[in-house]
Amino acid sequence: MEKPFEDVFYVHSHDTDMNAVMSIQNIVKYYMETAIDHSESVGYTFEWLAKEKRGWVVLNWFIKMYEYPKFTDNIKISTWAKKGNSLQATRYFTMEDENGKVYSEAASRWAFLDLAKRHPTRFTEEMYEVYTCDKEAPFDPGNFALPKEKEEMLVSEKNIEIRRSETDTNGHVNNVCYVQWACDNIPDDIYSGYMAEEIRVLYRKECRYGDNVTVKTYITDYDDNKKQTISSVNDVNGKPLCKIALVWHRKN
Repeated sequence: MEKPFEDVFYVHSHDTDMNAVMSIQNIVKYYMETAIDHSESVGYTFEWLAKEKRGWVVLNWFIKMYEYPKFTDNIKISTWAKKGNSLQATRYFTMEDENGKVYSEAASRWAFLDLAKRHPTRFTEEMYEVYTCDKEAPFDPGNFALPKEKEEMLVSEKNIEIRRSETDTNGHVNNVCYVQWACDNIPDDIYSGYMAEEIRVLYRKECRYGDNVTVKTYITDYDDNKKQTISSVNDVNGKPLCKIALVWHRKN
């Protein structure tokens, strides 16, 4: 691939939140959509993947927010991958307005799965050719590590029974839902008075329609102008399914 793949989206009212800007979960959703559209455009379509019993699974997100798109904005998302080992790939993104102003940059880590065996499988050389390009990474995500929560910082705990509408084509919970659950349980004073400037997500294990999960929310205070929240989504046995860490800055 000679240059990044590009997608263009219009920000609808249902994409925005109580702050009248694109919601955090929709930032993740549109990055996901762009990755899917990229795969469709190079021939690795939904139909091909289903026939071959293969699938891309996102393992990590590291998203930096500089400004949030608003209702009626047109946004351009660019994405490209970098060569790594043959079992995982790092995919990068930029989100810009029509004039090239950067709203957001992101890095993500993906595995290519044999869905019949539920195990990672190796990429082909052809995949490297159509997904990767030489564009420089927007930032170094390191090892995608997330901060650790401490029990004394726990501020809320909520049980959720997974609804049918929260699952995707393979019957598992859609990746975006974990981020939405985390945002739904952020304390009101933080969600309304601060803006998330950094979003990190670690996916550990899948869950399905009808399962029960627990969302635990922890808060670390940096100072009055910056806070960190950590959300842990666990199964009924307390085993982690997903972890989301957000860094928030106070609105001006």
